[in-house]
Amino acid sequence: MADRPPDRARSSFLSIKTTLQLMVMAAAAIGLWFGSPTASSFAQGGNAGSTEPEEEPAEWLAKPEELASIPINRIIKSIRLNGIAMKLGREIYENECASCHGDDLKGRRDRHTPDLTDADWRFSGDDLRSGGLLKRPSDVEWTVRYGIRSHHPYTRGTEGAMLAFNPQYRTTDDTKDYGTDEYLNAAEIDDVAEYVLQLGGQKFDAAKAARGKALFFNNAKGNCFDCHGEDGTGIDTIGSTDLTKTRLYLYGSDRASIVESITKGRHGFMPAFDDKLKPEEIKAVSVYVFSRAEVGPVRSDTTESTPTSNPNPNNPKAMPRRTTR
Repeated sequence: MADRPPDRARSSFLSIKTTLQLMVMAAAAIGLWFGSPTASSFAQGGNAGSTEPEEEPAEWLAKPEELASIPINRIIKSIRLNGIAMKLGREIYENECASCHGDDLKGRRDRHTPDLTDADWRFSGDDLRSGGLLKRPSDVEWTVRYGIRSHHPYTRGTEGAMLAFNPQYRTTDDTKDYGTDEYLNAAEIDDVAEYVLQLGGQKFDAAKAARGKALFFNNAKGNCFDCHGEDGTGIDTIGSTDLTKTRLYLYGSDRASIVESITKGRHGFMPAFDDKLKPEEIKAVSVYVFSRAEVGPVRSDTTESTPTSNPNPNNPKAMPRRTTR
């Protein structure tokens, strides 16, 4: 029997289909880096709103162990590497992170964890050109790897922990840095809390808030501006809270919660996963978390004015600023 001649029309159609698929993949890869100012567009290639990514063919995915030796900021530029990072990262998040940060990454009030999907990044990034304003997957990786106020020497947040103004609640590290002096008494703490209510756009007592504002800027008393900034918006190099956005208050924004925060201090903790997860797992979960967050606009001004810790160095009672341990 004679051989059947090739079906040229069908062959041509398949060739065109394959070409279109490759073009779509290439366009998606370009969009990963140059598309829009959201982390989702970086890592998901335009599928930002989806929480159920489609299963990719195995040929489009790298092997998980390939992630270990590749810088994370390069991973999101590769279709194959990013694909496996998203797949593995989702699994790691569900198993290791969701219990604290929530299945939807929105944070859990009962665990005092932040929303990981917004554009409010508590710590500055490592991007030199923007002065840390532009965030990259490597910034998430640092936090996952070393934790927040963990025992790892590279952990974040040690300088930005909230001091207990009542000495009886101070930790050993607080006492080393600040001693046992009572910088604010109970009445003064109430006044500062009233000013914090004003900063957050909440109902406040004008007279008490005025006294609280003076204490907020008093270097020998409250000295609150030293960590939270002159405008109260926080200083992201140390991870202090933006007091003008009450949704970012991890321990509550009502008057009682604010008073408790000032009185007893806050020392939120996240463990370091450097010795708990494999290198490829740390990178994968960091890519996944980054993909769900908003990067936010990068301001043209990349410098931040940080107030001095002691405008009057000759004042022996001036409250010292926390030093990095």
